[in-house]
Amino acid sequence: MSHTHIGRDDWPCITRMLRAGHSFSEIARTIGKDQSSLGRHVREYGGRDGYDSREVRRRKRMKRIAAMESIRVIKGALLRFIKKQLIDHKSPEQISGILALRKITLASSTIYRYLKERAPHLKKYLRSKKGKYRRRRGTKIREKQREQAKKRRVDERPKIIERRGRIGDFEGDTLMGRDKRVRIVTLVDRKTGYLIAFLLSKMNSELLTKLAVKHFRKIPKKKRKTITLDNGVEFSDWERLQKKTGMTVYFAYPYHFWERGSNENTNGLLREYFPKTYDFNLITPTELAYAVRQLNNRERKRLGFLSPRHLFWKK
Repeated sequence: MSHTHIGRDDWPCITRMLRAGHSFSEIARTIGKDQSSLGRHVREYGGRDGYDSREVRRRKRMKRIAAMESIRVIKGALLRFIKKQLIDHKSPEQISGILALRKITLASSTIYRYLKERAPHLKKYLRSKKGKYRRRRGTKIREKQREQAKKRRVDERPKIIERRGRIGDFEGDTLMGRDKRVRIVTLVDRKTGYLIAFLLSKMNSELLTKLAVKHFRKIPKKKRKTITLDNGVEFSDWERLQKKTGMTVYFAYPYHFWERGSNENTNGLLREYFPKTYDFNLITPTELAYAVRQLNNRERKRLGFLSPRHLFWKK
């Protein structure tokens, strides 16, 4: 299901894809947002030819500053009037309407903002605590923010990983088929392109971790150093994966698929055997193992026409 809110993480991706000539539908699919919401957002901030993430950031900041300036008018007699109306159990919408009859323009949203920013002690007089500025405890949004804060990002990785200077630095992702339920989990060594892949019968992060640990334990510890993952929910059990394998886990930034270039390229090769239109329910472990074996034994130009398997297992 796509979402309507276009967040700050989406702006750079929108900028790059617009400059590359992609359509709104392609961009909307990439960032997982509603196409009509994307269209309105782009039109508001410069249109297809003038959209720039830096300008969006600047204008958003100016809006926030203007909003803060607007609440400064609430003082003196006006503040006393608003407080009296709140004590009488009038809503900010009603207070705004009463003021309008007196030729005073003050939006209800400005009153709500004032209560949040400057007078939280007055919020107790609101008739409903379900308004815009209800205090949320332990919501999914906060939990997600805390989870994101714990993740190590790709720019924290040692430089040896960036230059593919050793064996044991993996990248991880999943491939979906036609039904989007059964997935193929792919783990690729950056230096050699050696591929580990297995079927995931359902979207369950704990199951994914269990199967990944099983496969990684077949590899010598000295060849298990780091793994850089996609931000999908299927990798939300990453802390247990890190503990069980002894590998340091990093995450690419949202929509920055090029930060897992080895993984993306290998996924493209695997698509030769299992295209997007294929029903992954029909894939057997034997069929997947055959495809993985073929790719691992395929000579690569960048490896001096040696195979990933040869280089990865070379002593």
